[in-house]
Amino acid sequence: MQELLNNLGINGKLLFAQAVNFLLVLWLLNRFVFKRLLTFLEERRERIQKGIELSDRATKEMERVREARGRELEQARYEATEILSGARASALQKEKELQAAAKEKAGEIIHRAQTQGERERADAVLRAKEDIRRMTVRATEKILGRSVNDKDNEKMLDEVLEYLDEEYARVKNPAL
Repeated sequence: MQELLNNLGINGKLLFAQAVNFLLVLWLLNRFVFKRLLTFLEERRERIQKGIELSDRATKEMERVREARGRELEQARYEATEILSGARASALQKEKELQAAAKEKAGEIIHRAQTQGERERADAVLRAKEDIRRMTVRATEKILGRSVNDKDNEKMLDEVLEYLDEEYARVKNPAL
């Protein structure tokens, strides 16, 4: 066999030394490098696996948050619509109340104006009657050429006032 190896150009001692060197390097690599390398690769694989799991969880959580946000936005829209409807109804009610109060106030103002107008008219009538009485007394005194006593004065005044009342009623209501 030695001869066959020599014919092929293989040196047995050198082959043996290379085999021992190979086994020694293999043992050293296995003892110091491969174990650490395999441990490092295993740790890296686990970190990648955890990253993938965390990514999946984050994706699921993001989807859940999107759905929750969508539900909350829908709820907020609904509540906003309800609030706006309530505000509109409240505003309409307030508007009606203000209109009613304004009508009531206007009615009070009109009533006060009518009352004041009636009072002023009554005062004017009294002043006019007094003026008519004085003018009648003066006119009568001038016509008669003498002073008129209180009895005659009252009688003439009553006649003139009765006439004026009839004329006023006739002017106010022409159908009579």
